[in-house]
Amino acid sequence: MSITAIAFTFVSMGAFAFLMWTIVQKQEKNDPKFEEKLAADDRRAKANRQAAGMESAQTIGQVGKASKQVQDQSTQEPPKHAP
Repeated sequence: MSITAIAFTFVSMGAFAFLMWTIVQKQEKNDPKFEEKLAADDRRAKANRQAAGMESAQTIGQVGKASKQVQDQSTQEPPKHAP
């Protein structure tokens, strides 16, 4: 591939990115409730992260309890059988 083709690719990608950025900026500017929508989205994302963290902590806690029970059982002496 030649330098010209690579340069053309980068310039066209830059032009496309700038075009998309200006379109998005224009849409955001014309939307009066844009900031409210962003804030609501942030609240939903935070709630989902917290819920996932709690669920993960519960799962880890359950695994920790199970492994502790196994360790406790392995440290006990085996039962003696009566003759």
